Amino acid sequence: MLRIRTILGKSFSLPFLLLSLLLTSQLTLADPLRVGTTLWPGYEPLYLAEEINAYKEDIRMIDYPSTSEVLRAFKNRIVEVAALTLDEVVLLEESNIPVQIILVLDVSEGADVIMVRPELKNIQGLKGARVAVESTAVGAYTLSRALEVHNIDISDISLVNVENSSHKEAYENNTADAVVTYEPIRTQLLNLGAIEVFNSTEIPGEIVDVLVVHQDVSQTHKDELYDISKGWFKALKHMKDEPVASYNFIASRMKLTPREAKESYIGLSLPSLDKNRLMLTGSSAPLAETFDRLTQHMKHSGLIQPSANPKAVLNTQFLP
Repeated sequence: MLRIRTILGKSFSLPFLLLSLLLTSQLTLADPLRVGTTLWPGYEPLYLAEEINAYKEDIRMIDYPSTSEVLRAFKNRIVEVAALTLDEVVLLEESNIPVQIILVLDVSEGADVIMVRPELKNIQGLKGARVAVESTAVGAYTLSRALEVHNIDISDISLVNVENSSHKEAYENNTADAVVTYEPIRTQLLNLGAIEVFNSTEIPGEIVDVLVVHQDVSQTHKDELYDISKGWFKALKHMKDEPVASYNFIASRMKLTPREAKESYIGLSLPSLDKNRLMLTGSSAPLAETFDRLTQHMKHSGLIQPSANPKAVLNTQFLP
């Protein structure tokens, strides 16, 4: 049997050493607080905070190709913290995964969209069209509300389940006539000639991005969670004080021009610290009320089980 000698002068079998290394690796990987996100303007301040060294604790940012993958990583405890839309938090609660919302990142005011081929002309053109949507993420909610607002039956469209990272390709390859998406895909599709027929201004206040944490982690990693929150608001200040450097950095990550990166925030509101406190505080906190409205719509639309009873657990202790 192969033997490997350590610096302590003791020898071990290869299987024993590999097992030891694996265990050590797992412990090392679990040590930093891991935050999962996808590419989206509303999450970019988390990365800008990392860029300007705003984090003092050991924080590891992990960028996933799609929200569905962020959800899977969070459910499987590959990440302890995740940036998600509020409707996705409803899905987690339905799955009996205890979570806490610790920060409101952004409110969509036009940034979530439905893009279509020019020949479809308007949202009524969706009837009979192939619509690409990420069915386990915010796209499903956006599409459901768009159809409801414009009195279109879901049976009138053909759903194509496509994760966000492949939305552009679905349009380019002609496997979809319409795409339910958001930045930076929105700008990329506009550059390909697509037109926008619906955006979240028609459902104000309903699409909210939040930072969620596994409930037990809120007890074991208090310093890190406070550090993330503090770093977030430092990044927002940096965007105001140093806009050129900030948007250059964001553009490099989103593969947009600096001007396009800046314009991607036109349809987004990034709540201040005071606004966060207002949205998260009190027995009738505005975010809790929004959560309840989302839950009722998702039940009615078949996005969650009618028997589900998810509740928003809001935690303001990590706000600086």
